[in-house]
Amino acid sequence: MKKFFIIAAISSAALAPQAFAQGRNFEGFSVGINASSSSVSTEATGTGISGKFGDGSENFSLQAAYGVSMGGNGVLGLGGTYTLADFNAGNISSGATAVKLKGKDMYSLYVEPGFLVSPSTLIFAKAAYLSMKGETSLEGGTGGSENFDGLGYGAGIRMSFGKTAFWQFELTQSDYNSKNVSALSLKPSSFNRTIGVGFRF
Repeated sequence: MKKFFIIAAISSAALAPQAFAQGRNFEGFSVGINASSSSVSTEATGTGISGKFGDGSENFSLQAAYGVSMGGNGVLGLGGTYTLADFNAGNISSGATAVKLKGKDMYSLYVEPGFLVSPSTLIFAKAAYLSMKGETSLEGGTGGSENFDGLGYGAGIRMSFGKTAFWQFELTQSDYNSKNVSALSLKPSSFNRTIGVGFRF
């Protein structure tokens, strides 16, 4: 029994520095590019219009982040993303009126606590502040725009390969606050599936 405890103690002492050292795979500054597929739903209320409308949207985003070791197997990431193209949020019609909503200039700022589960694999949770410029276009009428903000949350996995490269996959939910645009109250939300690749410096 005594030998068992001695072996366990030696093994723990040997593995802890290794885990800490491997955690450095996810420390420091990094950049990446992501491809995402989103299922979007928007609640709309206004004169002659009431209900939900949705759409699917595929897009690319740029990512910049900084990882900080929290000791042991913990890594805290701080970063942001910027979406490269318009975000389709769907359209709804009531009678002769048709309304289409899309998002522009979308970005997020996030905090990402992670845990190293193997020398090259990090699982993480994510909480984010979201912002976008929402624009409406009305059939037979004049559209409008408003700045939407909201919160996002989710989880994912990141795996390093080579000396500085990594790939990642995450599932997130984005919920924006309601805003009045073109005499309509609009509240967009989306469920996002994202895969990306990046490099650490």
